[in-house]
Amino acid sequence: MPNYTAKRPGWEVRLILRARYDEMTGMKILRNLTAKTRLLFIFLAGLAILSSCGPRRIGYGVLLWSPDEAVLETGALLPVFEESRIKQTYTVPKPGTKEKIELPVWRIQFFPKEDEAENFAAEYADVRNLYAVANRRALPVREKADRLSQRIYRLRENERMKILELGTTPADENGLLGFWYKVLTEEGVAGYCFNYHLTVYDAKTNTQISVTRDPSQEGVARILTATWRPAYFREMVSGRRIDLARFRPAFGAFFTDDPREIRVVLPAHTVAIPYSRLSRTSGESYIAEGSDVQLQLRGSEGSELVVFYTLNGSRRSDIFISFEQEVEEIISAEQERRTLVLESFLERGDSLHSNAYGEISLSDSGAFTWQGFARLVPMAIPQGAQGTGRVEFSVFIGREVREAYDGVITFRFSGSGGDRTAHFFYRFTGQGTQFIHIPPANIEENIVRREIMSPLVIFFEHS
Repeated sequence: MPNYTAKRPGWEVRLILRARYDEMTGMKILRNLTAKTRLLFIFLAGLAILSSCGPRRIGYGVLLWSPDEAVLETGALLPVFEESRIKQTYTVPKPGTKEKIELPVWRIQFFPKEDEAENFAAEYADVRNLYAVANRRALPVREKADRLSQRIYRLRENERMKILELGTTPADENGLLGFWYKVLTEEGVAGYCFNYHLTVYDAKTNTQISVTRDPSQEGVARILTATWRPAYFREMVSGRRIDLARFRPAFGAFFTDDPREIRVVLPAHTVAIPYSRLSRTSGESYIAEGSDVQLQLRGSEGSELVVFYTLNGSRRSDIFISFEQEVEEIISAEQERRTLVLESFLERGDSLHSNAYGEISLSDSGAFTWQGFARLVPMAIPQGAQGTGRVEFSVFIGREVREAYDGVITFRFSGSGGDRTAHFFYRFTGQGTQFIHIPPANIEENIVRREIMSPLVIFFEHS
């Protein structure tokens, strides 16, 4: 048989020879490259291979709360392909398709290993269909299963949440019997909520899981779970006159467990009264057993609490309101308002000049210097006041004052002696600013309550 391969290679042989030639050429090129370039070449080749394989699995997750049960079922075990720390999401497959979807990380319990996820999914199956609804406004979700633990979320009335764990240890929260459940809120906050004010239901069977409640303890529960602040908090907020000296998180009526006591904290005094438990006497009246404290709920849904107690041998009562707003946020807003008022002065010029009453220089920190104010002592400025200090915008105009002013400025002078403050209404004009002196007797609880008869009016020009 003729040797055609030796004389003229067929296409199979030519292909083999060509591949061998390319291989040898490639190796030769690779050998001629520098070591650094060879490493880069190998890295890019490996990267190309990895990219051709598609996204890699980084772990497994159990879906705690599905955004759409028709697409993904709560409790499903899913491979996780990617985590975005910027968007706070996990990428998981969409069942029955080649698509992938992103879910917020709080919806998924992540595990590096599949067996860990399987074990969790098996345990979670017992509660995967259980949800709860808050029966009260501002019901707290706490960091731990403890009423004194830090509050991390406030539930809206009728807000839905997912049950993550059912408490198994009975808890006596000052006479209220129940369990602490681990829950997941609609905002993605996970924590613990006492089940006394929850309605729990099975979403699959649409059946409610009842909680036995003692009607006589409803008022006790209200007293213990609400946040009680002095009644004047409501007046300050509604009137937009926040006195930062009297509006603080420390003020209110508080019921603590360790030790068990009632603490009444007000600007003028603080008293801590030990007691053993709360019990209802009649209607909306209650006593703190082991003490002489009496309590009374008033208003719509028990929105007010009157506390009767003894202080320094005298019987007194104070009214508190259920106050669910964040005190710190209101304080921050008031501080910002005062900063903006100061800026309104500085925009007109940081120096104010009067031929008769001297010159005032203001800084953006609120510090001031006032030179030449001797003619105002002691009629408007106290004896002993020096020419430096700070300005404040802490006094407000009451409804009793019918004259139109832009606000009240307080000069708090440095120097010796007692009170070294001077208060003035101010009114911006086209030429400058008018100051109208306010006698201290016209100010009650940082509010100007009375009109000023024969006022002292000072005019300053800005520069």
